[in-house]
Amino acid sequence: MSAAPLPLSALLQRADLWRGDALGCAEQAGLASGFASLDALLPGGGWPRGALTELLLPQAGLGAGLGELSLLRPALSALDADAGWVLLVSPPWVPHAPAWQGLGPGLSRLIVVEAARDDAAWACEQLLASGAVAALLAWLPESDARALRRLQLAMAGQQALAFVFRPDRFVGSASPAPLRISLTAEATGLALNIVKRRGPPLTAPLILPVERPISWTRLAARQTPSPLQTIAQGVATGVRLAGMTNGARV
Repeated sequence: MSAAPLPLSALLQRADLWRGDALGCAEQAGLASGFASLDALLPGGGWPRGALTELLLPQAGLGAGLGELSLLRPALSALDADAGWVLLVSPPWVPHAPAWQGLGPGLSRLIVVEAARDDAAWACEQLLASGAVAALLAWLPESDARALRRLQLAMAGQQALAFVFRPDRFVGSASPAPLRISLTAEATGLALNIVKRRGPPLTAPLILPVERPISWTRLAARQTPSPLQTIAQGVATGVRLAGMTNGARV
């Protein structure tokens, strides 16, 4: 005999179902973004854990810096020092070590992974499989929905944050990421257009007072490398993650 169907009120309590006019329930509480107005718009009250967040930037912005890392800085700063590794996969610039030193885990927990375009998504998947990741930031301008789906599956059951940067030409393309946000620069800060979330669409972008840093090319032309920059560059070229992943190429 088949089981009695559940009442609608019980079904609506499930994390994978939500009303079209309300925010969905996240499987686990999000990490506060540092911007109360943004947290109010996100299921779980912050950046999702155990799921992908896709940040879509203008093609030129993938390397120029619209302030996307300033947007993430409060959440990264709130990570515990022993939460795990902060991974930068295929960043389009050399990380500025003094800036990263001020984040919660610090340089001692920062790993920069240089991967070829076709290997970057694979490297992310292997790193997530280690279970030792606190936050993943990956620049995957050419990865397709299939590669992102594998990453979304790799995030299941984890506490980690995962941000994937892609060009905004993919705004209209299918994506398994439960949260997708398109970013554009405004005179007063950063405009966030939430393309996809578990909840109703927004009628207008959210403008946040996010600083846009000086471009790395201008900074590099004006400064000689500091000791901390030298450390980060050494991490970028020398790390091998022995014992952390199962043979991942870094």
